[in-house]
Amino acid sequence: MTKPFVHVVVIVALLVVFHFLADAQPLKAKVFRGEDPDTQRTFEQIVTSKGYPCEKHLINISDGYILTFFRIPYGAKRTRELERENSRPPVFLLHGLLDSSFTWIINEPEQSLPYLLADQGFDVWMGNNRGNIYSDSHQKIKPSDPTFWDFSWDEMAQFDFPESIEYILSTTGFGQLSFVGHSQGTLQAFASLSSTPNLSKKINLFVGFGPLISVAHIGNTLLYELAVTHVDSLLKLYGIHDFLEFPKILRVIFAGFCSVCSICCEDVVESICGPHYGAFNATRMSVMAAHEPGGTSVQNIIHWAQLVRSKKFQKFDYGREENKKRYGQDTPPEYPFSSFPPSLPLLLFSGGEDALADPDDTLFLLSSLPNQSVVKMHDIPDYAHLDFTWATDANVKVYKPTIAALKTANFMAKTPKQTTVSVSN
Repeated sequence: MTKPFVHVVVIVALLVVFHFLADAQPLKAKVFRGEDPDTQRTFEQIVTSKGYPCEKHLINISDGYILTFFRIPYGAKRTRELERENSRPPVFLLHGLLDSSFTWIINEPEQSLPYLLADQGFDVWMGNNRGNIYSDSHQKIKPSDPTFWDFSWDEMAQFDFPESIEYILSTTGFGQLSFVGHSQGTLQAFASLSSTPNLSKKINLFVGFGPLISVAHIGNTLLYELAVTHVDSLLKLYGIHDFLEFPKILRVIFAGFCSVCSICCEDVVESICGPHYGAFNATRMSVMAAHEPGGTSVQNIIHWAQLVRSKKFQKFDYGREENKKRYGQDTPPEYPFSSFPPSLPLLLFSGGEDALADPDDTLFLLSSLPNQSVVKMHDIPDYAHLDFTWATDANVKVYKPTIAALKTANFMAKTPKQTTVSVSN
């Protein structure tokens, strides 16, 4: 039995356990010796403990889902200039697959993008896709209802992404924002902007960490094994609709385990989330364990598995009969990536060790963009998929050029429409 297949068996077993523990009473949190205090804190408490303000916003999506966004409106050292309303350009940060807004604050302020942006005069908005630990609400349906989980990144692209942008702009009074996405965050943004190119008028810069529209060369063993063994479909068949939505009882146990054995914990995390190669702060492992993974729907995992099998940037495959009803054809349509707005500047970062957004798939993305697209590409040879948000040296390798580009897009151009990003080979 191969190691990847063993990982799949372990994950499936965990999902079954999670399914039966979902309604269990949470354990009383126990503080372990040497444990980082952020382990016991909520998202808002973590941010405010670092000296930054934090707001919680609930966004009602038109199809009923309620998304939770966290906002850092200004930096730790608030100046009179930054206190002025509408003086801080909004930046929208969106997490990846099985993740949440927590991924942006896993490290200390000097190593985390939201804090760095806030200190540089930006209004930072961290989103959470439907179905993760922060966005598990609906106006009419409870998560205990299987229909709550009938979504994939299709709906995130169709509803969550554009309506989140509308909410941020309406709240801040700005006409445009900057977008920074990681992994699935870029996938749903590419899908949304290809389907609705006019949405690009509300974005002055698209920054992508581990960007993708294809996983044809995927090296992520868990997702690959789920795809080739079709275990993803079996989960839904057996009544499991949510994927890695850790019950509170297990989060307490896992955080305690990581506090006393961070090395052991790292193996468990990497089997779920994939490896990391960049510098990592092992003392924060218990903090990560208390807040990660963010979870998603089984249907979303099925959609990802379909991408692995089809090697196409296409909508969810419901089967021939349902496809005919929904799409008017036997097979799911591909997203019209050739319609991606070429006027929208792109700043993309690719990792040489990225097993999910493989460098070959990144090259495919670049070759598929319209000819007039304005792209600047950064290749980081020793980075894997998680390193863009977890590595302690990302503040130098990734965030420094990102912040420079954001400043150009928001502070140095006369109007947002004049934003440009040069092409590098």
